[in-house]
Amino acid sequence: MASTSKRLSRKELRQPDWFQTVTESAFESYERHRIAVYAGIAVLVLLILGIWGWSAFKERQDAMSAEEFGQAITQYHAGKYREAIAVLAKVQTYRWSRYANLAYLYEANSYLALNDPTKAANAAQRFIVGTDQNSLMRQIGLLTLADIQERQSQCKEAITNYVEAAKIKGPFSERAILGQARCAVQLGDLQGGIAAYRQLLKDQPESPGSSYITFKIGELESKLSSQPVGK
Repeated sequence: MASTSKRLSRKELRQPDWFQTVTESAFESYERHRIAVYAGIAVLVLLILGIWGWSAFKERQDAMSAEEFGQAITQYHAGKYREAIAVLAKVQTYRWSRYANLAYLYEANSYLALNDPTKAANAAQRFIVGTDQNSLMRQIGLLTLADIQERQSQCKEAITNYVEAAKIKGPFSERAILGQARCAVQLGDLQGGIAAYRQLLKDQPESPGSSYITFKIGELESKLSSQPVGK
C-alpha cells in the first residue's frame, strides 16, 4: 500500500528548521562574544609570532657563536690559551646558544694549561651548572673539576666529584673511580682506596687496566697489614 506523505500545517511551516535554529543561535553567540573572539585570535597570532621570533633569535645566536667558538678552539689547540679565553668570553655572552655553556669547559682547560687552577675551577663549576643531570657533559665537567682539585691537593673535595662522576653511566666511569682511589690513598685512607679499586674490578672485570688495579690492591693491602694495630 503506498504511503501518503504527511502534509505540514501552516504553523509548522512557519517554524524554523533545526539548521536555521542552530546557525542563528551560533551567530547570536558570536555577536555576544565577538570581542572575546577577536581577543583570542590576537593572542594566538602574538603567540605564533613570539615562537617564530624566539626560534629566529636562537638560530641567530647559534650562528654567531658557532663562528667565534670555532676561532677559540683553533687558538686553544694552537696553545694560544689567553687568546682562546678572550674569544670564549664572547661566546658565553650568547646565553641561549648551544655553545655558550661548552665555552666554560674550554675556558677551564685553558686556565689549567696556564697554571691558574682557581679560575679553572670557577669555569668548571659554571660548566657543570649548565649541564643536564646524568649526562655525558656533566660527567666530563665533574671529572675536570675533580682533576683540578686533586692537583691542588684538595682531595676531600675531589673525591666528592669523582664519586658523582662515577655514578653517571658514561665512558669515563673508570677514570672517575681511579681518581677516587688515588685521592683516598693521598688522604691516608688505604681501605677507601682498596674499596674503590675493588669496585672497579667488579664493575669492569674485562678492563684493560685490570692487572694494574689488581697490583694496586695487593700493594695497598700489604701497606695496610704492615701498619700498627689501631692506626
